[in-house]
Amino acid sequence: MADNSLFQSDLTEYVGTAAGHTIGMVIANVDSLVRELLHISEEYASLGILTSRTGAAAQAYAVDEAAKATNVELLIFELPRDTEGYSGHGNLIVFGARDVSDARRAVEIALAEIDKKAEYIYINEVGHMEMHATANAGPVLHQIFNAPLRKAFGFICAGPAGIGLVAADVAMKSAPVDIVWYGTPSINLSMTNEIIIGITGDYGAVRKAVDTAYERASELIEVFGKKPESILYFTR
Repeated sequence: MADNSLFQSDLTEYVGTAAGHTIGMVIANVDSLVRELLHISEEYASLGILTSRTGAAAQAYAVDEAAKATNVELLIFELPRDTEGYSGHGNLIVFGARDVSDARRAVEIALAEIDKKAEYIYINEVGHMEMHATANAGPVLHQIFNAPLRKAFGFICAGPAGIGLVAADVAMKSAPVDIVWYGTPSINLSMTNEIIIGITGDYGAVRKAVDTAYERASELIEVFGKKPESILYFTR
């Protein structure tokens, strides 16, 4: 877990940090040319920003919780090639608010949630996994991953990409779930070396599929070295 006390700042944009080398910031009044460049509606005076070196679903699930609790709307979600040298992604997340206090509060909530959900991002010397499940998908997960609103949603990711393919296969064979989103290096991703599926169904089935995928992917990634461990052991 990140220790925000180590990163105190007088910068008005700075909010805090979280696991995965995540930084949270706000822009109180976005510049008109920047607004035009990013196609941001004039109704959103302020922006909340989260950007990370490692992880995507942990941050997406965290922002989904923040959006349920505040008056913000997701504007940008992108997956840059990163993971600090591993085979996956980082993220850029921007959401709009009519008031900077809403944007700041949403960033604060998301940072706290990221420190919890980053437990489920795992790495070893050369591989990585990210496995998450929620019983109640909100508007952000719906917008990003086509998760059915207020339904269970699971995220299964592993790299190198071939291991992600095996993880997806065993997940689908383990429980009655449906795929609602997927990513391969050249589809929905930025040529990152991974395969991702987003699944839905009964929460028990989603949880079983995610757990089964974790076990198989972990065993396969372990052939490269040690058993994959949570990034919290590396970034806290």
